[in-house]
Amino acid sequence: MQSRANPQRNMLALTRRVQPQPTEVARTRLHLATVRARLKASFESRILLIGSHSRGTAIRWHSDVDALILLSRDEARWGGRPVSSRTILNRVREDLEDRFKFTDIRGDQQAVVVGFASGDQSLDVVPGVFSSFNDGQPIYAIPDGAGDWMPTSPMAHNKYFSDAAARSIGKLPKVVQLLKWWKYARAQPIPIQSFHLDMLLAASELCVGVKPYTHCLYLAFKLLRERECAAFRDPLGIAGLISAAKTQAQRETLLNAVDHALYHAQAAVAAEALKDFEEANRQWDIVFNGQY
Repeated sequence: MQSRANPQRNMLALTRRVQPQPTEVARTRLHLATVRARLKASFESRILLIGSHSRGTAIRWHSDVDALILLSRDEARWGGRPVSSRTILNRVREDLEDRFKFTDIRGDQQAVVVGFASGDQSLDVVPGVFSSFNDGQPIYAIPDGAGDWMPTSPMAHNKYFSDAAARSIGKLPKVVQLLKWWKYARAQPIPIQSFHLDMLLAASELCVGVKPYTHCLYLAFKLLRERECAAFRDPLGIAGLISAAKTQAQRETLLNAVDHALYHAQAAVAAEALKDFEEANRQWDIVFNGQY
């Protein structure tokens, strides 16, 4: 950071620094291909890249890889009825454990997590089953975290985000990346869900118009605070409510972090308006916990 430089210039430089590096991108493709080869040999499946990496909002070092393994309906049913999503998660986990004997593999509520590269990047494998079409886009049933299934449509959500990004002339994904950098710029990451950030900012249109990244980021913190980090309804009507945090305790932690960030972002924007660039940069450095 250049303390006396225009903060807009520094923020633009930060958007470049947080991009995934070519080595990370190559490693992501290798991990995905390796897991795809194993699962295709065991299930009637195909695998799609989903999540932050598919929407262009992943950041260097911190964004894990999300993949959707599409199973046949027969593989997810027994006696004509859907089996528990926990059963399917266990099948996928056991199959991957058999192939990657020296890799850290664990199950969580909605995915099988495959650890790679000494733990600095993981691949989250989410099983899914085709359910229906919505406006020409496929809807899949994926684990809901409680043993049942919930609807999602990565292709529809990616298109919605991509359309919003185009309306923002490319600012939207970079502002989301800045928020994710804020999330990880501390020893204990701020507990905000990436999908919530992506879809909330896409729906808000706050990045549309002639605004610098500094102002867009301030507006993003303001929006989170005004909404009290509450869950919001999927604008496509597919995924139900999209939560900002997994638990109420995490939501309270998130609200405290947003309050702190908003206070200093507001001070930074005010200082920038007065051409006090040194003070504006100092405030942004507080927001990013010294990682500005």
